[in-house]
Amino acid sequence: MRKRIGWILLVLTGLLFLALVWFSCSADSTITALRNVIDYKIVHLFGGPHMLSGESPGALAGTIRDEQGQPLEGATVLLASPLGHTYVAETTAGGSYHISGVPPGRYAPIAGKRGYNQAVRQSCIAGLCRMDTLTIRPGTTTLDVDLALGPAEPLSIVVDDSLVVSPTSEVEVGAPFPSKALRTNFSFERDGLRVNDCWLYEPLDGEKPLPTMLLVLPGPVKNWEIIPVPFAAEGFSVLACYPLRGLDVDQDAADLLTVLEYLRLGRVPSRADTEQLALVGASFTSLHTYRLLGLTDQFDVTLVLGGMANAFRFRHDVEMGTASARPPFDQALVALGFPDSSPELYFRYSSVFHLEGLPPVCLLHGWEDELVPFSQSVELAAELDRRGHPYEFYTYEGLSHYFSTSADNDTTQRMFRDSLACLRRFLAGE
Repeated sequence: MRKRIGWILLVLTGLLFLALVWFSCSADSTITALRNVIDYKIVHLFGGPHMLSGESPGALAGTIRDEQGQPLEGATVLLASPLGHTYVAETTAGGSYHISGVPPGRYAPIAGKRGYNQAVRQSCIAGLCRMDTLTIRPGTTTLDVDLALGPAEPLSIVVDDSLVVSPTSEVEVGAPFPSKALRTNFSFERDGLRVNDCWLYEPLDGEKPLPTMLLVLPGPVKNWEIIPVPFAAEGFSVLACYPLRGLDVDQDAADLLTVLEYLRLGRVPSRADTEQLALVGASFTSLHTYRLLGLTDQFDVTLVLGGMANAFRFRHDVEMGTASARPPFDQALVALGFPDSSPELYFRYSSVFHLEGLPPVCLLHGWEDELVPFSQSVELAAELDRRGHPYEFYTYEGLSHYFSTSADNDTTQRMFRDSLACLRRFLAGE
């Protein structure tokens, strides 16, 4: 009997060990989020993530190659602290990089380049993988930290017979200017979800092809018609969509490109000229905007209202109390993990490190933005300027988080006119 109990305990211990290994290494998004939340609570139980050390900084060096072993020029390599400070370098023609001024500590380096999957160091056993960290020591350069980037697979865009187009009706708004437009709802099935919050807005009159705008909104479209209706009244064919997949921004991006494909094929009747194509995002849907721009080159201009540009800095500002993340974004931020050990999503959705291939950019931001700090657009504008990338930056003193649903004041009207002028200039190739 005692021997049998011993065997049972041994088996249970083994199963518990395997469960812990699986929990620690599983790439399942739900398990990863739960693991990050537990880690966050434990770290804050012991006083929170540590501030930067006062010891002499160290450095990191290595080479970035493609899967064939060829060096990659212009790849971005990044380290991040637990609080979201970043240390960045770009690779030379020979694929080498050197990051200096790194405070001592443990980091998970990450690298990326347009057209490639981002890469991290990891160890895998039986299909389970865990991020590898490395130690930066005071006054020492950690050498030969090499990474290989594999080519990114294009998103699968498939149109089918699931499309349903509803009858067209007329809609009117009073702000920022009194405007009317024709409105058509449509929906379709993709990857297990009915994408049903997509609407087409077009002018009441006229037959000529219209420049097309894909507008990604941070809430149900009918709650935000003060944006698509005025743009449609000014001569745009506006596809306005609210992404429905939560944190799965890549699947949302595929949904949005599928929306465009239905329009391009004439499956959604319109006057749209999809050869003149603008992409517009606002607030946290700027993550979708910049991700789309990293996945396709079909847009001629992008406009971002009060947008995110550096997720690492946003995490830092939240940790330091200079920015706030409202529910459910506060929980989503915790579920991402700490930037030093889980930099993947922070890096992917930080457009300031992924500007290669972007079209001209229209940036608009209020100085008093209480959700997405004004500094986000300032940092992006500075990087666009450094690279000589075409952009226009409009700032608004006293304005908080871009349009409000009841806004009809002079500042909001000026923001709309600035948006319209910037889009038209870049669509005209000026």
